Amino acid sequence: MTQIFSRISRFFGPIMILAIFTYLLFQSTTTRLTSVDTGLKTQIIAVIQFFDNRFYDWRSTKLISPNHVDADQVIVAIDDESLSRIGKYPFPRRIYAQLLDRLAELGAKTVGFDILFPEHSNPQDDQMLIDGIQRFRKEGREVILSYSIVDDKDMNPEEPPLFWFEQVLNGAPVNNTKLFFVNKYTAPFKELSETSSLFGHIGGDEDQDGVFRHYRLIANVDGNYLPSLALAMFQAHKDKKLEMIEIPGRGAGLKDGQHDIAVDDIGSIRIRYSAALENYPALPLWKVLKKHDKKTESKFRSIFKNKAVMVGSMAEGAHDFRNSPIDPKMPGMFAHTNALTMLLHNRYFVDEFTNFLIGLSMLLSGYLLLIFVMRQGSAKRDLVALVAIIAGINLIDRYFLLPKGYQIRLFFPMACTFFTYSWSTFINFQKALKEKRQIKGTFARYVSPAIVNEMLDHPDKLKVGGEKRDITCLFSDVRDFTSISEGLTPQELSGALNKYMGTMTDIVFETKGTLDKYIGDAIVAFWGAPLDLPNHPEFAVNGAIKMMEALPAVNADFKLRNLPEFKVGIGLNSGECSVGNMGSDKIFSYTALGDNMNLGARLEGLCKYYGANILISEYTYARLPKDKYKVRKLDKVIVKGKTTPVQIIEVIHGVHPLFADEAAFKAYNLAYDAFLNQDFTQSKTYLENILINHPEDKPTVRLIKLCEKWMDNPVPHDFDVTKMTEK
Repeated sequence: MTQIFSRISRFFGPIMILAIFTYLLFQSTTTRLTSVDTGLKTQIIAVIQFFDNRFYDWRSTKLISPNHVDADQVIVAIDDESLSRIGKYPFPRRIYAQLLDRLAELGAKTVGFDILFPEHSNPQDDQMLIDGIQRFRKEGREVILSYSIVDDKDMNPEEPPLFWFEQVLNGAPVNNTKLFFVNKYTAPFKELSETSSLFGHIGGDEDQDGVFRHYRLIANVDGNYLPSLALAMFQAHKDKKLEMIEIPGRGAGLKDGQHDIAVDDIGSIRIRYSAALENYPALPLWKVLKKHDKKTESKFRSIFKNKAVMVGSMAEGAHDFRNSPIDPKMPGMFAHTNALTMLLHNRYFVDEFTNFLIGLSMLLSGYLLLIFVMRQGSAKRDLVALVAIIAGINLIDRYFLLPKGYQIRLFFPMACTFFTYSWSTFINFQKALKEKRQIKGTFARYVSPAIVNEMLDHPDKLKVGGEKRDITCLFSDVRDFTSISEGLTPQELSGALNKYMGTMTDIVFETKGTLDKYIGDAIVAFWGAPLDLPNHPEFAVNGAIKMMEALPAVNADFKLRNLPEFKVGIGLNSGECSVGNMGSDKIFSYTALGDNMNLGARLEGLCKYYGANILISEYTYARLPKDKYKVRKLDKVIVKGKTTPVQIIEVIHGVHPLFADEAAFKAYNLAYDAFLNQDFTQSKTYLENILINHPEDKPTVRLIKLCEKWMDNPVPHDFDVTKMTEK
């Protein structure tokens, strides 16, 4: 059942992920939510669009270039310094009249006020503003005033203002747009409405998450389409009027030369943010009003000549700020300036259907490429492919699609690729988890926990079932164990063995060794399998030394329990062996076999003959770091069944009598070198000095006897070789 589930999941899981994200991509492309939308479906779509919007916001910041300055717009800012110099806000209407006169003097062509004038103020000031507008509108210049719209009919003025009728966009009506009403509380006061100025509505609906990403370009007021502040400024500045059209399959839109500008059902477009404060020539209002020297005046004229000027608030106290993709506290005026930049420079987004097709192509391409790579069966390549696909999608968008106005929903192709990878990784994880349980059950009996964990983390290093491996084997045996066991009760014997075996096995595991087996009182272990261990001879020798250094504590415990002392011999050899699971299909053991294992066993048997605790072969010794261990050469031995002699070396461990006696240790090595050079008299002299403090050192006693033998007899060519007749 598990295999069937795995196969079905591996096949249908990625297909379901592809289908889901294709559907979500379509929904995100064709649906726009505002803060007033409610309902379950709305909430589901809101969740869908949440991450997509994060990508849009992030992409929007990439469009802002500090080196780009809009050559057609200038901002006159009501900033904090202007408030300080002119007086409290709102300013007297005469200030704006003075500003219009000044802008006319500086050569501005179009002025838009992101400021409302709904009520009468000082009659004299009101008249000054009306007169100022009329003076400015001479010689082809134009002023655009602001008002707001609402969807509440009760807030509609009883008598529509004059501009309602004069600024209706031409073209065929489109029935699928939402109906709005002029807000009577924000419409310019009657006399101002009759100045023949142009007017544009302001305000808009933020998205479901409270971020302003859209701009209401037109508003359907009683079946008539009225322009926004940005659109009214654009039409005045370019001296042309756009037409309402119906774009097949997409609803309402505007005709702008060769461009069709599609809007949604509330007349909005998604803003292609491209400008922040640093991207506009911007001057404080107080500084524009002030007369300057000739050089500065010339500079000001070059800034304002034939430009579209946006007048609005940037002061902290005015509270006209919006949460936008480019700035969480963006002055509301910048929504108008960015929309105007789009109109002036034809910087529209590509239509949504084209964006959907490209997004779908990226989604399918990334999906298929990842599926192809994952069929190769390499986890590293899978991860590299995932990162490369996501990075590639981002780079294509950043350097090719984004500058050309494509609004790709990057979240969906990236998420589809990521979740496809995650699903396949999950299925592989389930499969690997099952394999890990099998491995752990098999090896936990004779491999250290550290090695088991490493095998589980890196199963590619593990090959089970008989293979040639370079390893170092260890054989350990308790001397005269038969005699010891005869004097103990079964409980005492098992207690002693458990204590001894437990301590020694822990050391094997601690040094990354593998326990092969217990043979009575003997321990067989090896290093270098089942996982590769390049310096396994060193680990094995360290393990043997730790065993001998741990033995006094074990014997001390035995003494407290009136148990006999254990004396141990250890033999080590390095070389190639056959390693794997050996046995039947039902009962098996992970073990090592071969001549090199046999030699290790022979070395352990020679420990008693030579009076040594740890014996290693020349093959192990040759692979140890030089001068790291204290060692002394004992003999060259031809073990039973072999014809080639092997140099055997004793490792001097921490509790060995010669470990602390540096003089005796050096004397033995000098004696052995003299023996090999057939200087038997000198060798014997060195050795006799050792016996003064170490009379029971068996290798020294044995070498003295050999020196005496060859001092009185002819010396054969193999005088330094011992041939064993027993195992």
